[in-house]
Amino acid sequence: MISPAIPFLIALLVALFAGKPAINALKAGKTVQPISPDAPEKHRLKHGTPTMGGLFLCTAVVIGCIPFLREPGVLSVLVIFLAGAVIGFMDDLGKARKKENKAGLSERVKLGMQLLASAIFVGALYYETMGRTSVTTTIYPGFPLDLGWFYWPLAFLFVAFFGNAVNFTDGLDGLASGVTAIVALTLALLVSYTHGTPYFYLAVAGACAGFLYWNAYPARVFMGDTGSQALGMGMAAAALTYKQEILFLIIGAIYLAEIGSMMLQRYVFKYRRIRFGIEYAKANRVFLRAPLHHHFEELGWHETQVVTRFYVLTLIAAAIGVLLAPYVTYLLLERG
Repeated sequence: MISPAIPFLIALLVALFAGKPAINALKAGKTVQPISPDAPEKHRLKHGTPTMGGLFLCTAVVIGCIPFLREPGVLSVLVIFLAGAVIGFMDDLGKARKKENKAGLSERVKLGMQLLASAIFVGALYYETMGRTSVTTTIYPGFPLDLGWFYWPLAFLFVAFFGNAVNFTDGLDGLASGVTAIVALTLALLVSYTHGTPYFYLAVAGACAGFLYWNAYPARVFMGDTGSQALGMGMAAAALTYKQEILFLIIGAIYLAEIGSMMLQRYVFKYRRIRFGIEYAKANRVFLRAPLHHHFEELGWHETQVVTRFYVLTLIAAAIGVLLAPYVTYLLLERG
């Protein structure tokens, strides 16, 4: 039996040793991260930091998975992971070329591409199982959650949703990479009890750990959408493959908080602008700034404090997921 440490170590070492030459190449190519006008003022100091570090992060994941492509689920998840990387790369490239944070793909185009990739993946999953499952999970013995045919449109939205959720989480040095390493390792632990060795999760955890070496405060490189879109869509696809949808929602609680804060801020602002006027809406925002990590920065927390405390919250969510796992009895897909 191949040690589960192998994909982790391969991806870790690739990310560590590829980091310096990749950062130098990104600097030479002037792929500088435009600072979002929605970020706190002190983020202007980050101007000049190269982006698209997701290129070597994703390369590390792929190389970590290559020896295990024939294992069930690895290839299909890796394909959606790479589809997310391509979408993110196109967005990053547009921003870097025009040196404008909003110059990449439009929200509609990006979402359309995410949904197309998601539809292909979920369609393949449906074909593989011949649609034989209509039940995602049993929450507690004797109380099954039967979604019927509605499972499939939810699965379709699941992948695109987490592509954006991880993207919103990637706003502080080391935040998305550290949180994702914890989430991936926890899900890998739980998969190992039912599905054998979770190669993809382990490769993601190793790549994120290696990338964190270069991305920790003060970051020498950002992963950009290239990395965050790939991680979000790939992890969501793996959760669907291994029937971990509910556990992923629990353990990835930080992702939900980040995208939830962004959606709440946006739609409450729009409502108040229409109902009470623009000045009232600006003066009465739900959060001082969104996504959630920026809210805590505005409260006076240092960036490293926010990141460290979000790590702690992720560890708590991971512990809760592990504790609940025995009560979330999975009804596994029959593989034809």
